[in-house]
Amino acid sequence: MTDIRVFISIGIPDKTSLDGPLSYLGGIKGVRTSPAEQIHITLRFIGDIDESKVDTVEDCVRRAVSGIGPFNIRVSGAGAFPKRERPSVVWIGASPQKEMAAIADRIGDNLRRAGIDFDGKPFKSHITVGRCRGPADLSGFFERFSGSDFTEFQCDEILVMRSVLGPSGAKHTVLRRIPLN
Repeated sequence: MTDIRVFISIGIPDKTSLDGPLSYLGGIKGVRTSPAEQIHITLRFIGDIDESKVDTVEDCVRRAVSGIGPFNIRVSGAGAFPKRERPSVVWIGASPQKEMAAIADRIGDNLRRAGIDFDGKPFKSHITVGRCRGPADLSGFFERFSGSDFTEFQCDEILVMRSVLGPSGAKHTVLRRIPLN
């Protein structure tokens, strides 16, 4: 079989709600913006796995969200990792952090039990909107967008995604959709 790069996410239905921050970031030297069509909230990044294990990943997610119904997600605020003064990742916030973290933890527990390696960093609810290549002055971006509300939507499914890296960045495609009910 073939290895594929996989992650588990929540899709953002109204991607146009982030046109303002994406456009603003596009004008800042040293920042590569995320393509609007690829915007999402990563719950767990798995990385390269054998394609034959996608069904196992789906089962892990399905069991993790069993009994969890649709819930609202609010997209607001802005920040950076590791910190605003030296950013490498620029993000827009998403809440409720606690509920999404609980889902991410349950997925992680199931993946671990299934013997599937994944990035075990603690979940931090965010939407990556840009990546910095070296120093970048984002003070104007933070002043403008830190207190902004962008959208609110109902999360009714969790996605198992494939990511293919290329010269112009990653391309994401949906492998599986797991409904919340």
